[in-house]
This record gives sequence, C-alpha cells and structure tokens, in this order.
Amino acid sequence: MKFKVNEIFHSIQGEGTRAGRPCAFVRLTGCPLRCGYCDTEYAFYDGQFMELGEILGTVQTMLGEPRKGPGAPFAELTGGEPLAIPGAPDLLRGLLGLGYEVALETAGSHDLATVPREVIKIVDRKTPGSGEGDRWLETNLDHMVPGQDELKFVLVDEADYAWSKAWCAEREVWDRFEVLFSPVHGKLDPAWLAEAIVKDRLPVRFQMQLHKMIWGAEQTGV
Repeated sequence: MKFKVNEIFHSIQGEGTRAGRPCAFVRLTGCPLRCGYCDTEYAFYDGQFMELGEILGTVQTMLGEPRKGPGAPFAELTGGEPLAIPGAPDLLRGLLGLGYEVALETAGSHDLATVPREVIKIVDRKTPGSGEGDRWLETNLDHMVPGQDELKFVLVDEADYAWSKAWCAEREVWDRFEVLFSPVHGKLDPAWLAEAIVKDRLPVRFQMQLHKMIWGAEQTGV
C-alpha cells in the first residue's frame, strides 16, 4: 500500500490540548478543501510515494520505543485532508500498532466512522469565514469519543466567533468534547478573542498556533 507523503517530521505539537509535546507528524498530500486562510497549500500536490512500511519505519526511527505516561511518544496524521486519501485508516491502524499515542487532524468533511476509536480525533469545524463552512458531516459528532476527541474552530473574524458560539450551544458540544477557539494568524486579534471568551464565560479553550510563534508563519517541517 502506497501513500503520497508531503513530509514527515519530528517537532513540537503546536495546537490542541497536547500543544508543546514532541510529536512525529506524517503529512499526506492532497486536499479537496480550499479554505481562505490555508497555511499548507504546499501539501495540495507536492510529495513522494512511500510504502506503508516505509512510513511506519520512519516514524519509529523518530520516536523510538513506545512507552506509557504523559510524555509518551506521540504521532499525528495530518494533511491536506488525510481522510480524503484512500487507505488513511490503515495508516492510522499501523501507527497504533507501533504502540504510540496517535492523533488525526481532519476537517470533519469526511466520514469519521472509518477511523479507529483509539485515535485522538482533532476535528476542525470549518466556519463561514473559511469559505468551506458547508463541508461538514453532522454525523461525525456521533463518531467522536467524549473526553478524548477535540473540536476546533479557527475564527476569521467576530462574525465567526458569534456563529461558532451559537453552533456549539445548539448542540451542547462543550458538554462532551474539548472545544478550542483559535484566531486565524494575522486576521483576528488574539486579545479580542481571549477577552470575548472570558466575558461570555464560554467553556472553551483559547489557543494559538505555537509553532508559528516559535518559527514564524512561513516555516515548513515544524
């Protein structure tokens, strides 16, 4: 089984509840979405084909032996949109088979039913400001694991904030999942968002992209 891989790299997890943890990233090539703020356009087409075993071997070399605990080796499958790639669930199962904690970064535009339950699903609910707000499968909420999986909102402007707040309240998702609100880098003022979350007493986690703060917005492989 072969996959077109844009890059595999060992860096710091920049987003989500595991921000700051060392992580091995496998970025697959290809995405059918075209979000207005996309920061990984280089992964739309560029990459090289790798066998499943070659990918797993590369990750294993980066992470070493599996172990348990809060500092356990951690791997993430990302893109692009990894679930748009045939065989992605097999790759996730392969990573799990190495004994690592495994996460998936996905837009929620493709069916999560095929994803192993043990995989931490970081699901990016696209907002109207992204230009891809209609690319969402509502049934994906049924395949997310409460207390494990994360629902992320990347906000372009204040209208996105209001929309996301109403969407979450209607579905009461913050009673089931970790919900993250993040400002689009260079678009929405982070201070405004943080203050709005506190003022409205929203049970969400504010986040920024840690890797961009460390290495800059244009750096790849981090």
